[in-house]
Amino acid sequence: MSTTSCTLYRTWVTLAIAGVATLGLVTGCAGSGPSHRDNTIAESRLADGGVVAPEAPPATVPEQGPAPVDDETRDVVKTASMTIEVANTSEAADKAAVLAEDADGRVDSRSENAGSDRGFAQTSVVLRVPVTKLDGVVRELKSLGTVQSAETTSEDVTAQRVDLDARIKALQTSVDRLLAIMRDARDPDALITAEDALSQRQADLDSLRAQREALGDRIEYSTVDLTFVAETIGGPAPKQYQGFGGQVERGWDNMVFVVGNLVLLLGLMLPWLIALVIVIAVLYGLFRLAGSRRPTPPAVESDVDVAQPDGKPDA
Repeated sequence: MSTTSCTLYRTWVTLAIAGVATLGLVTGCAGSGPSHRDNTIAESRLADGGVVAPEAPPATVPEQGPAPVDDETRDVVKTASMTIEVANTSEAADKAAVLAEDADGRVDSRSENAGSDRGFAQTSVVLRVPVTKLDGVVRELKSLGTVQSAETTSEDVTAQRVDLDARIKALQTSVDRLLAIMRDARDPDALITAEDALSQRQADLDSLRAQREALGDRIEYSTVDLTFVAETIGGPAPKQYQGFGGQVERGWDNMVFVVGNLVLLLGLMLPWLIALVIVIAVLYGLFRLAGSRRPTPPAVESDVDVAQPDGKPDA
């Protein structure tokens, strides 16, 4: 073989080896790439039954944090709390409810304490007003009396909202995928398993939607915790009795009051009375026991003459 032929032969062998090595490297890289796994056992069993699942993103939320959010799209929950001193707490609470309704808000709860001869009357109200009208409502509430304390807080819940939205979207995609697979399923066992998985996914989805709805309500409507306190100590005005019938009613009320106090006193003293009765019974039993064990004294002979059988005394 000539030198030129040997050189060409070696060149072709080298190119062939290089091509085989390059092909093997490309094939290995392609085979080692990430593979998509079914996100549930039900989907795998359905796929084994011959049904091809449609392409869909995984049901889990990516590990990386949520995308950055602009300041204009941030979600903030605002809460206000106020304590106001007024002459009449009930009337002030009514005015506060009207202010909330005029601002397209509502009253969530209300509680009243009429006060006493030693305590102040107090009325607590929880208002929900649109966040855009919170500042105006707070200013109007301050005009109802003397403000003792006032506070407004803000909480950024953007990350919580973004997380809920992402989880809801992922679960909805998973539910849609399971529904699509179940329509083409041929394996009864796999279908039952898929139904169980679908029920769990649907329950989780409903729970997340409820949380998202509650969060949205907190974002759109601010909470105002409002407490009205009376200016002076005092409870309701005493009852007035007039005429003969009024005096009869007064006597009845006094009798009921006295009987009620006696019943309360009896309840207070009942444990002591029971303990006293037990102590007396124990002491009485001890005295009886001691008396039964005391020795009987011997009989003393009398100086009186003992009569004889015939009725004559001894000589």
